[in-house]
Amino acid sequence: MRRVRLALLGGLALMLGLAAPASAITYGQLDDGEHPYVGFMIFFSPADPGWFSCTGTALDATTFLTAGHCTFPVGTDGDLTAGDSGGNDVWVTFNDTDVLAGWPKRADYPTEKALYDARSAWLNANPDYIKGTAYPNPAYDDFGEFPVNHDDGVVVLDSAAPVTTFGVLAPIGTAEALVNSAKTKNDALVETAGYGIQAVQPHPMDIETLYKSTSRIVEVSGNASKGGNLHTLNNPSAKGGVGGSCFGDSGGPVMVNNTNQVIAVVSYGNSNTCHGADYSWRVDAQSQYDFIQPFLANLSRGVVDVTASLAPSMSSQSGGGATLAPPPFHLGPPFKVDPPGRSCR
Repeated sequence: MRRVRLALLGGLALMLGLAAPASAITYGQLDDGEHPYVGFMIFFSPADPGWFSCTGTALDATTFLTAGHCTFPVGTDGDLTAGDSGGNDVWVTFNDTDVLAGWPKRADYPTEKALYDARSAWLNANPDYIKGTAYPNPAYDDFGEFPVNHDDGVVVLDSAAPVTTFGVLAPIGTAEALVNSAKTKNDALVETAGYGIQAVQPHPMDIETLYKSTSRIVEVSGNASKGGNLHTLNNPSAKGGVGGSCFGDSGGPVMVNNTNQVIAVVSYGNSNTCHGADYSWRVDAQSQYDFIQPFLANLSRGVVDVTASLAPSMSSQSGGGATLAPPPFHLGPPFKVDPPGRSCR
């Protein structure tokens, strides 16, 4: 199996014991209800086997946008999923704190099957969690064509999310518009929300609670950026943003600051201590619209007009479940967390 040397941001934190580092926003603050459409997801991969966590955004009542590596490979009732797309071993909650309180401990179950049965039963019985079906972007290839990663995916929820406001896809080219309109390099600010560890060094902090943080766009023309990734800063600064993302934030939204417009989903970083640079897969592009739009119940409400103003807004969406899902497609080998809970974000 190919060994990925990136620190896949925010997501895919392997859950050992109660829950090994499932990671989150660095240097941030409690979200305190600002982003009710941002949720915590947990899934089982029989290929590892293991339990993993990520973050995502409700775009409508049943369409949950996250990272491609958070939807691949998801199991089906504890077994491998044909084609690695359409697995149903995934659950989402929109609670903003202590989302794993009472999580069954690995040490209490002698086999992987016993552990799967206990944890899936716990999730199914928990009224705060909604089961779903996971679909990675069909072009996602486990970072095989880095930096053109196509690292986005969708979870179609079995029932409506208990929220009344939703995230929206940012207009095409929003990242360039923000950079070009910024008076200084510190003015192109974005906001990220996610669950998981808030710090690795010098004092580890890991609370499965929704946090938020601001950071600035570093550039939009580097090699990784040209591949489709948004390069943001993950060093606290009074002017350039107070933080960034870390293990467990994968799939979480990177939004135009003080809006619900999603520019990108958290993807990977180059540091195991969550400092320096963050990279998120952009969804303000036509190819990503083409993948995401069919899942939305009402396209006219599901995606903002590409000519819309970048002025801060908190527009919301409404509507029922997804009406179209892509057919199964074959993807590459699964990403193996190594070391557990640290190499993926």
